Amino acid sequence: MWVLYGILGIIGLLLVIALVNTVIIKNRSKSLKPLENDPLESDLLAKEFSKMIKIDTLSYQKDLKNIKKFDEFHVLMEELFPNVFKTMEKKFFEGGSLLFKWPGKSSEKPMVLMAHQDVVPANPNDWEFDPFSGKVTDTEIHGRGTLDTKSTLYSFFKACDELIKDGHVPEYDTYISSATDEEISGDGALKSVEYLREKGIVPYIVLDEGGAIVSDSLPSVKTPIAVVGVIEKGYFNVKFTAKSKGGHSSTPPKNSPIARLAAFITECESNFPMKTKMLPEVADIFKKAAPEMSFGFRFLFGNFWLFKPLITFLLPKINSFGRALLSTTIAFTMCKGSEAENVIPAEAYVIANMRTQPFQDVDPSFEVLKKLAAKFDLKAEITERREASPISSTSNEPYKYLVKTINKNYPDVVVTPYIMLGGSDCRFFSELTESAFRFSPVRMNNKELGKIHGKNESIRKSALTEAKRFYKDFIVSHK
Repeated sequence: MWVLYGILGIIGLLLVIALVNTVIIKNRSKSLKPLENDPLESDLLAKEFSKMIKIDTLSYQKDLKNIKKFDEFHVLMEELFPNVFKTMEKKFFEGGSLLFKWPGKSSEKPMVLMAHQDVVPANPNDWEFDPFSGKVTDTEIHGRGTLDTKSTLYSFFKACDELIKDGHVPEYDTYISSATDEEISGDGALKSVEYLREKGIVPYIVLDEGGAIVSDSLPSVKTPIAVVGVIEKGYFNVKFTAKSKGGHSSTPPKNSPIARLAAFITECESNFPMKTKMLPEVADIFKKAAPEMSFGFRFLFGNFWLFKPLITFLLPKINSFGRALLSTTIAFTMCKGSEAENVIPAEAYVIANMRTQPFQDVDPSFEVLKKLAAKFDLKAEITERREASPISSTSNEPYKYLVKTINKNYPDVVVTPYIMLGGSDCRFFSELTESAFRFSPVRMNNKELGKIHGKNESIRKSALTEAKRFYKDFIVSHK
């Protein structure tokens, strides 16, 4: 009995400590306001930027040789950023991907700024404004690529152009890398990496697209959160094939190919087979946001030292985003069976798209599914793969510098590391440096976030102005 009392006493003490901590961390942020923007400048930038949206730079593909749109795009860029094109050393790779160098006073700590030129397709019938109209309204610029990622491309080119015009020379060499095939996982950015490696250049810091400044991203959190991607999940596709003797549908056998595939899919959905683990980079998101949460959420997420096992257990069960943060994910995306309605297929298959965590990357994830598939007499084979990227440091000086610059230009936000659920060209630069970060200095809410690759993509004029200001400071303050 005394043992039970002792256990209950310890539990009670821990809960009291957690309760006190919850009160202490409340409203730790200063709730500062955003920096003000000049409306006239925002209008000017919007009109310039809209010209970049009007050129439909769909991803470059070697077999299509669709280079003309990128040639047109480069002509426009030279018109918009004449000082950059006159001053910087320029290298264009096959397909239109580029690498520019702005020589600084020193080559000791070079910086690389990244954003891709290509965009995904868009159906005009689904949009309020034509996706390649570059329509400018009172508050926004509309069109495909406004968020992903011509806005950041425009912003740092404009920042560089204005700095050059003002006579600024960067303290260290500054590089601009921009691919034309990021949206199709091409190798345009890899060419820049190979070139820099040949020259023996090791970037001090790399900044590509990735996390953004997102409002209403977590329950009860009103403060915008600037999420900096420090790792990209891996990616691979698995084909699961079921075979049989086939036959006529009038006499259907048990355990036909489609039935076995369906049972396998149901098993994966019902009894998720992959590991669940809370990476420190994921935990940091909630720890940093906890002071901005309402009391109940703050009590839970502000006391990770006590509730981490419970949070790790609950998050994947709450929604798909929680599952993606904590596990390698399985998405069944394609399938094929018989060619006719009345024929039992001799062979059927499904494709699963996997996004892997570093603690359970491609090979161990595949082994789990291969073993499970065998129970349903299915063959499993990998058709495409890439490993999770190395984790960029969040304790070194480059990361601290990035956080400092974000806080300076966006004083109202909370900054936290983040795990990228999708992919970017930044993964190539992870081969060169431990300071390859994925952050777009663009404000957006959840609704705007959903427009990326979706309908009615747009960016606020103010967000574009803020992004240009951020890049100017990022370059100038790099000393």
